[in-house]
Amino acid sequence: MRKLLFLLFCVLQGQNTYQGQVLFDYSGTESGLFSSIAQDSISSGFSINQSNQDSSFFLMASITQQENNEFDLFLAALQDTVFPLQPRTWDIPGEGDEDNPLSLETLLIFMPGLDSSFVIEVFDAFTDTSSSDDTTDIFTDFFTNFSENLYLGLSGTVEIESVSDSSILGSFNTIMIKPAFYFPPHTIFINNGEFAFYDVDISVLENSIVNTVPKDFGLHKIYPNPFNSSATIDISITSSSINTSLYIVDIRGRIVEILFNGKLSAGHHLFYWNSNQTPSGVYFTVLNYGNSTETKKVMLVK
Repeated sequence: MRKLLFLLFCVLQGQNTYQGQVLFDYSGTESGLFSSIAQDSISSGFSINQSNQDSSFFLMASITQQENNEFDLFLAALQDTVFPLQPRTWDIPGEGDEDNPLSLETLLIFMPGLDSSFVIEVFDAFTDTSSSDDTTDIFTDFFTNFSENLYLGLSGTVEIESVSDSSILGSFNTIMIKPAFYFPPHTIFINNGEFAFYDVDISVLENSIVNTVPKDFGLHKIYPNPFNSSATIDISITSSSINTSLYIVDIRGRIVEILFNGKLSAGHHLFYWNSNQTPSGVYFTVLNYGNSTETKKVMLVK
């Protein structure tokens, strides 16, 4: 698993680099939850905003560890003429030749149910070409080697909702199809995609993530809220030497689920609460950081 994260970091070296999370449910030929969470609650989502002559790209990549040592892989590339990135909506697949996915304005790729060796092979393909500034070269190699294992975005939209000096927030919905011939066609539906990325300085050292250190600890955005199946919780930590706990309580103060208890590296962290076994109601997210506590209300509607 650490090698997978190491390879992912190597790929995403660019002008503006971000760490965060991509979150969605998917259904259809295959179904599941994608949370960008790998082992030990590590958030594996990364993105770059890269300028290339008269165009620019916003690239997203993330993996989710599922059961039985299987992984889901999500990639997206948005083309634009503006750098740095600004809020806007992209249609899927947008302008370009649909027979040539590399020409498309909005390219979404999803590969569910991969074993770890296959994921390493995928990222090896990226790192072999990542020394080039031409993003097209990277995706050309990707399609050449893995076209039979992936789903492509066929319709839908991707929206960049908010861009600041330190964060990029957005959402997407899409119908995806596997280009390899199947009858009936293999399709996947995503209706609630969300992503949140935060500015980081990536250092590939001991296969770890080095975040920009926030000035204050905090329990930040919980999204979506209200929600009906899963929610993402954004927190910031200022010191790796202070014990941290994050948990959910009901209106009577009873602990429903402990999301984390231990020490975290300084920086932003995203946690994922899967509420499949929890009834509808009002709950509170509690962050204990040393002797300080913050709480936020969250509503679960099923």
